[in-house]
Amino acid sequence: MSREHFYSRDEEWLKDTGEPLSDSCQGASEPDPQVERDPDSEEIHAAGDTLSESGTTPMQSYLKHLYRLELLTPEEEHSTTCLLRDLEEKLISNLQESGTELVQLRSEGVEQRGSTGAYDHGLIIAHTEILLTSNFLDRRGRSRLTGLLQRFQQQRKKLIQCNLRLVIAIAKRFRNPSVPFIDLIQEGNVGLMKAIERFKPQMGYRFSTYAYWWIQQEIQLALRRNEDLVRQPANVQDDLRAIYRAIGEVRAQGQPASDDNLARHTGLDIERIQSLLKLPGPTGSLDDPVADDQSSTRLDYAPADELYNTDELVTNQELAQRLREAVARLPARQRTVLNLRYGLISDKDCSFRVIGEQLGLSQERARQLHSDALRQLKRQWR
Repeated sequence: MSREHFYSRDEEWLKDTGEPLSDSCQGASEPDPQVERDPDSEEIHAAGDTLSESGTTPMQSYLKHLYRLELLTPEEEHSTTCLLRDLEEKLISNLQESGTELVQLRSEGVEQRGSTGAYDHGLIIAHTEILLTSNFLDRRGRSRLTGLLQRFQQQRKKLIQCNLRLVIAIAKRFRNPSVPFIDLIQEGNVGLMKAIERFKPQMGYRFSTYAYWWIQQEIQLALRRNEDLVRQPANVQDDLRAIYRAIGEVRAQGQPASDDNLARHTGLDIERIQSLLKLPGPTGSLDDPVADDQSSTRLDYAPADELYNTDELVTNQELAQRLREAVARLPARQRTVLNLRYGLISDKDCSFRVIGEQLGLSQERARQLHSDALRQLKRQWR
C-alpha cells in the first residue's frame, strides 16, 4: 500500500473526528506566505481551523501539530537517510578514536536478533556529549564534533517527524480497547526510531517501506503485553491465534476441528496443538464494566456461591488456629481421642469403637475421654 494512500486516508479521518481544538494553537502556527505549501496540507489546516476551543484533548493537539509538518519527497528522503548515515559513521569514528568500543554503542540484544551494523542513536549521542565535556579534544576538534552532533540530531529529528503520520496510519489498524490509542502511537514511534537506526539507503527501497515492519512489530508487542493479566510468551500467543483462526476456517468448510485438521491448516505438531489448547483462557477483572455507562460490573452478576468472602476466610483461619492451640494444651490421651474423632490429623473421622481399638481402651472409656476433653476445651474458650 502506497504511502500517499495512507496519508490521504488519515487526512479524512482527521477531518471526521469532530473534536474541537484550541484557537491558541491555531494562532501559534500561522503559515508563512513566502513558503510554498502543498494543497493537501492547506486542506488539512482548513479542516483543523474550523474546530473551536471548548474541547481540546492531548490527542487532538498532537494531531493538529502533526499534520502541519511537511512531508519528504522520495528524493529528499533518500538524501536525508544518506546524510544521516554518513554523519553517524563520522561520529562513531570520532568515538572510536577516543577509546569507545563499538559494543558500547549497540542496542541491547542486537546480536541476538541477528541484526548487524545497527547502533543505538541514543548511545551515540550520549557518548558524544560525554566526549565533548572531557579534555580529550582540543578546541578545534570540539567545535567540529559539536557541529557533527548538531547536524546528526537535526537530520534524525527531521526523518522522525516526517514519518509520524505513517505511525498513526499503522496504529489505526490495531485499535484495541485494552490499550489507549495514544499508547499505540507511542509504541509505533519507538519502532520508527529503531527503523531509522537500522535502515541502509543502499538497500534500494523507500525508508517508509522498511519502517512499516518495525512500527507494526512494536505495536503488536505492546498489544501482547497488555492483552491479558497473565502474560504469555509471544510465540505461544502467535500459535494460539493461528489455531483459533484455523478452527474458524475448518468449521466454515463443514469439517470437524480435530487435531489432525488443525495441524494440517497451521503446520504445527499435534502435541503442540493439544498442549496449547489445554492452557487456561484469558482472565478478566470482576471490576470490569459490563455496560457503556459503567454503572454495573461483572461482580454484580457473579453467582453468590462464586463470591470470595475475605472476612469469612480470615475468621475461619483465626478459629482454626485457636482450636489447635487449645487442643495442644489437653492431656495426651484426650488430645489423641479428639484428633481421631474429628480427623484433625488424618482428615478422617473415627468411631469410638475404632478409637478404643487403637488405644487399647473400651468404647465407653473412649467416649468418656472425649467428653472430658470437650469440657476442658469449653473452660479454655471462656
